[in-house]
Amino acid sequence: MEFRILGRLEIRSDDGEPITVSQPLIRSAISVLVLKSGQALSSDQLQALLWEPGADGDRADRTGAIKTCVAGVRRVLSPDRVPPGHGGYRLRLGDRDTVDLVTFRDLLVQAREARGRGDAPLAAELYERALALWRDPPLDDLPETSAVAGIAAGLLDERRVAREELVEIRLALGRHRALVPELRAWVLDDPLNEYLWAQLLLALYRSGRKTEALQAYDEAHEMLEQAAGSEPGPELQRMWHRIKVDDPDLNPHPPPHPAPGQDGHSAQAARPPRQPLARQLPPDVRDFTGRETQRGRLRQLLASAAMATAPPVVQISGPPGVGKTSLALHVAHLVTPSFPDGQLYVQLAGASQTPRDPAAVLNEVLRAIGVAPADIPGTLPERAALYRSRLAGKRVLVVADDAAAPGQIQPLLPGTPGCAILITSRNRSLGLDGAHLLALERLSRPEGLRMLGRIIGPHRVAAEEAAAARVVEACDGFPLAVRIVGARLAGRPTWPLAHMAGLLTEPERRLDHLVAGNTAVRALIEASYQSLDERARRAFRMLALAGPHDFAPWVVGVLLDDPSAEEVVDTLVDKSLLSATGVDQVHQPRYRLHDLLRDYAAEQLAGDAEAEPALERLTIGWLELVDHADSLVPRDPYFPPPSRFTPRMAVSDELVKRLIEPDPAAWFTSELANLRTAVTAACAAGRFRLATGLVLRMASHLHLHHLHEEAEHLWRIVAAAAERESDAPAAARARFRAAKVIAADRGRPAEALPLIDDCAAVFAETDSRQDLARALELRAFSVQCLGRPYDARDDAEHALQLARKVGDPHTEFAALRVLGLVCSQTGDPERAIAACEESLAIARGLGHATYQSSALHSLIRVHLAAGDFSRLPSFCEEGLRLSESIGHKLGEAYFHELWGRAHQELGRHEQAVAHLETAAELFADLGRADDERRARASLGELSPGLR
Repeated sequence: MEFRILGRLEIRSDDGEPITVSQPLIRSAISVLVLKSGQALSSDQLQALLWEPGADGDRADRTGAIKTCVAGVRRVLSPDRVPPGHGGYRLRLGDRDTVDLVTFRDLLVQAREARGRGDAPLAAELYERALALWRDPPLDDLPETSAVAGIAAGLLDERRVAREELVEIRLALGRHRALVPELRAWVLDDPLNEYLWAQLLLALYRSGRKTEALQAYDEAHEMLEQAAGSEPGPELQRMWHRIKVDDPDLNPHPPPHPAPGQDGHSAQAARPPRQPLARQLPPDVRDFTGRETQRGRLRQLLASAAMATAPPVVQISGPPGVGKTSLALHVAHLVTPSFPDGQLYVQLAGASQTPRDPAAVLNEVLRAIGVAPADIPGTLPERAALYRSRLAGKRVLVVADDAAAPGQIQPLLPGTPGCAILITSRNRSLGLDGAHLLALERLSRPEGLRMLGRIIGPHRVAAEEAAAARVVEACDGFPLAVRIVGARLAGRPTWPLAHMAGLLTEPERRLDHLVAGNTAVRALIEASYQSLDERARRAFRMLALAGPHDFAPWVVGVLLDDPSAEEVVDTLVDKSLLSATGVDQVHQPRYRLHDLLRDYAAEQLAGDAEAEPALERLTIGWLELVDHADSLVPRDPYFPPPSRFTPRMAVSDELVKRLIEPDPAAWFTSELANLRTAVTAACAAGRFRLATGLVLRMASHLHLHHLHEEAEHLWRIVAAAAERESDAPAAARARFRAAKVIAADRGRPAEALPLIDDCAAVFAETDSRQDLARALELRAFSVQCLGRPYDARDDAEHALQLARKVGDPHTEFAALRVLGLVCSQTGDPERAIAACEESLAIARGLGHATYQSSALHSLIRVHLAAGDFSRLPSFCEEGLRLSESIGHKLGEAYFHELWGRAHQELGRHEQAVAHLETAAELFADLGRADDERRARASLGELSPGLR
């Protein structure tokens, strides 16, 4: 299937037949899904892309509209193109499918590679093919929303850069006459693009149309003044002046490969070629992959040197091994035609313990550009002045690799237009005036796989796709790591990729395997680590304990036992040893230590006596934070709340309030991965009691947000840790909590029963009567679900008796609920109602909405079974209100369903339909297929005229 989104949406089937899509919303939705292909979009994300937040229609209306829209997309493309699932809406593309945007970008990569090889005619052809994919009006079916506006602007920027690069090549080839009509069309399309106006002037001038070129400047002047209220910029003014005075340098040079009859080729005498000062660039990276956006931006910035009023200063920053030098050299080779007077390369060794002296660097540079040793001055200022004089009036690119400080760069800055300097540094900013900064991120997984394929051969990657993905993932997106692994695999053609993936999955040994020849990831990281002061080194080491996920700055303060230490985060970010990842849902900045950096930090932390106390502080810090968050969220209906921590030891009261009180649920969501890591780390260190405290306080949030699999997993981890420490009662309590989740939340009572029996045996053996009462109540609930009401009644009565003896009102309330349901099933409605009413009374005394809604749910069920319907509407109304007050959507669905059944029994069919339809929709949204079917079956029992 072919998808074209760069103009008006067009779709063609596998047979080449056009597929008509008439509805604008479906056209927009398909365009968005194509644009985001491979990425799952939640309902909220898709809404934000298709509608403005303030547009007409409430959220419920939009949710329904999204479902209808996606159903329409599936009808157009086939259901398997947008598969159902809880991960979100995703367009599935096959190997034979094509997307014009992907083709456009691939052609640009090929064009830039051809240009870098010096094959300008082929590069021009590839650029032309890429730009021909765009149709007017561009991006016509992308929705005009703020969420899409930035994406669309970025795509139009990609087209603009491609146009500008094509113009450069055509002018270099002498094709200026044929270029004039296109440039005229492009400046009308992009009237504020002064670069294109300048090239139009140049093309007209080279075509012998000087008067028209000057008139075109007047047009540009008028258009810019009307549209932006400003004069033309210095580059455009400079081009106008050079044309006006007939600057001889504007005359066309012979094309590199002149073709007979080609526009611009004449019998002019050939000029003697310029003799470059030096060509010092190391070889380009043969397997360079990806970075299309960054390459385009860097090329545009550097290519502007010829027209700029000051030399462009461009800095690439990023962590060690992320590919700064490779990108700089690759782009430098691509732009060599723009710098015919030479390319200088200087290695500044900024990441080493002895960064190079700029005076010594300039001594080498001056020799390289032809200054005799005896003529080189002795002081740094004099050498810098001579260097600028030698570069004046020339077009030279300077690549300054691995700068540590502005003092290394300032003497190397060219002084006059025409030159440019490209800098790499692990520091995010060197503070250079007017510098363009590019922070380089890790490779995406597809880029990493393409890179690995270029090194070892795409056939090996294709033969072991899953293993190749694991290899790339273990390299954490660092090109150097991928290159090292690729070199090792290339030298071992019989090695399965799965073997290498296995070697790289051990974090303790991963850096040992990332070595090839004299290149090692560990050595690069070590250089950055050694450049830190001791306080920052300590913080970097300790962050190995924070886990693999992003974190907030307070974590550093707790690990170092110094609240003011959060400022050291800035140092690590500036040195590219810590990545800023954005802000979380509670507006806290987030940071991440990438996997390979964390491996190195863990190596440095090994044997550090401070590690164990720091881990304990961090775990207690998480415990104190999660304790406060748990106190502010609705309870789960199964257990009483845990005791609270006062006073706090690891985190301040002010921090707790600032982080959590604005939105406890958002805090839980932001930190769930870190809490999971804290539980796992505590269990691995034998501190299962701390882990138990964490999971106890996570339980209500996990229940309310239906994260039942997560809850079960955490309780099983705690149980295993307690067993390793030979604490049978603690292990049984953790397994019992897991069994509760399995039976009550995940609806699998048969699977839970063996766990419950084992736990009950341990509790009876250790005479833990409160725990035994809870286990018996859960077993009663489970067996009644499995159709064994008499066994359930015995367990419920025993649980009730024990709960009353030990004074446990919560277990008493739960046991009475189950007893009421069991009595209803065994034909004793009076006792059933009495038990459930007593359960409700206890729940009201306990005071939590979840307990009361749970008791009301059971009371409604036994009234329905008894045929007593008169009080049900009031019970349902109260239960629904309680569920809404705590945001429990599943509870809302259940009460709507029961209310619908009550209306049905009372003969109020219209009200019954309304509640049952609402219940079915809520069940569907929550992925509760069995519940949805039951609600719709109840709808089917009503009169057809009312459905």
